Amino acid sequence: MLSIEKENSRVATTKPLDELFTNVGQKFETETVKHEGYRFDYPLRWLRDPSVTKAVGFRRMKFISEAIHGFPFTVGFEVRYYNKEKRTYEKFEQGKLLQVSLLVNLETTLQAFQEKINDIYIEYAKQYNIDEGEYHLDILYDRKNATVKINRIEDLGENVYISTKYNNLAWYRFLRMLNQPAAYP
Repeated sequence: MLSIEKENSRVATTKPLDELFTNVGQKFETETVKHEGYRFDYPLRWLRDPSVTKAVGFRRMKFISEAIHGFPFTVGFEVRYYNKEKRTYEKFEQGKLLQVSLLVNLETTLQAFQEKINDIYIEYAKQYNIDEGEYHLDILYDRKNATVKINRIEDLGENVYISTKYNNLAWYRFLRMLNQPAAYP
């Protein structure tokens, strides 16, 4: 037993976290698995103490903060357009990954999401020369009733159009973030 341990065995303190411990008899593992949490090895002296008034305290703790400030939202876009070179109608499909931020207030988050989707509509309309139809997303937030109404306006023509498909799990998470009723996909 080291001298510091002998002294602590003879003298008790009234402060709960004032005890000194050494590394004697300890096995330290630096590797941790994130989903299992942090493995904490209690000091042997603490474990062997028969008293009921054990001071509980951490000796060393390294916090790894991987805070989630948003979640990914996948939107699939289907664009049917007229190819002038081939003189035929063609279909183009592409998924877009949007990051929904949770760092700002709800209204700002909804406005940013709406603007991202509408910007993509405009981008595809310009890129594929789609002049006919109306394509946009309207998100209306009612503060009084705490409800969100989402209107997706897609004027699907016979030959030329832009259509969206939302990932079910992403849509579920988005609605749950808004505290709206949603069935798990």
